[in-house]
Amino acid sequence: MNNDSLNDPVSNDPLSNNRGPSESVPPQLPDATPIPPAFDHVELSKIWRFAFRGTGLEYFKIWITNLFLTIITLTLYAPWAKVRRLRYLYGNTYLNRRKFDFTGVPVRILVGRLIALGLYFIFILVSQLSVEVYAIAFIIVMLCVPWLIRSSMRFKARNSKYENSRFYFSASMKHTYWVFFCCVIITVFSLGILYPIALLWFKRYQLNHLYIGQLQFKLKAEAGDFFVAVLLPSLAFMVLMIIAIALVAFSYFTGFSPELAFGLAGVLYILAIFYLGPLIQGYLFKATWSNVEVGVSQMHTDINPWKFAWIQMSNSIAIIFSIGLLYAWAMVRIYRYKIESLSITFNDDPQHLINMAQKDYNAIGEEVADIFDFDISL
Repeated sequence: MNNDSLNDPVSNDPLSNNRGPSESVPPQLPDATPIPPAFDHVELSKIWRFAFRGTGLEYFKIWITNLFLTIITLTLYAPWAKVRRLRYLYGNTYLNRRKFDFTGVPVRILVGRLIALGLYFIFILVSQLSVEVYAIAFIIVMLCVPWLIRSSMRFKARNSKYENSRFYFSASMKHTYWVFFCCVIITVFSLGILYPIALLWFKRYQLNHLYIGQLQFKLKAEAGDFFVAVLLPSLAFMVLMIIAIALVAFSYFTGFSPELAFGLAGVLYILAIFYLGPLIQGYLFKATWSNVEVGVSQMHTDINPWKFAWIQMSNSIAIIFSIGLLYAWAMVRIYRYKIESLSITFNDDPQHLINMAQKDYNAIGEEVADIFDFDISL
């Protein structure tokens, strides 16, 4: 055990990377497997940047069609709309001149949404009966959430491709329940103070069980990275609130126009509200993707959290003033900024960048399990 693991309290937590014997691990393939075209001519130790080649106009055509069909079918078309959207975004995302792809089946997404909505409506109905029934229903729903989360992640990973290399999510059901309830407990009993640690644990759960071919993702971030990502924007929000209160107090004691002071304070408050959430998202994105390894290759991001927050805030303003017509443009704008901030330094031998599906990865057991994996996002 090295000194770094001894000094990092989070790396020794029960939610760390160690997997029990029950967790699925991608099978080891023989070295004779040919290298997929996605990784040929990879120059080791060179930084490769991600690129997005889509446009707002192209995405607008997809978005407006999806919106129209979703409305006239009373949302039944929504799963097909999601697949079209993801195929466009993935299909225009490139790395090393090769693109990503999404191969999800809309029916699976529809099943997942129907299950999630069914649980929601059952919960609403039984909650009207009595406090005891409400408590029982709440416990049942909470017990279902980890299963739904894992199914959704397995579905998304299994239907995501980079050229002909598939992603794979390996977390076991037992580990999923363990992570979920540990995150809930530490957040609730610390009154939200330790939420960054819970978020780190969940991010580790997401990434440390993700594979592309034989390469495992690994999140190397520490607790301090996530505390800074959450607390720094919160401190900026508090500073703006102090300035707003000071303006009101100044107008009261000096006779300065109270209407103007309250107006300025209101503007500062609105800016802070619009800016705080995106700023935290930007810092979390940076804390995460600056500390991710794929095999022995290193991910990087040069995202500027303040610019990210500005793009998000200006997108919201544009969507509001355009009555929603600029939603597609705003979506492409923020997606492009996030994707093109990412890069990777390949340090792996290309022979190891192989696709497990090429060697009959989907055995009978995996095919049966695949039936019960679906997406639940609404």
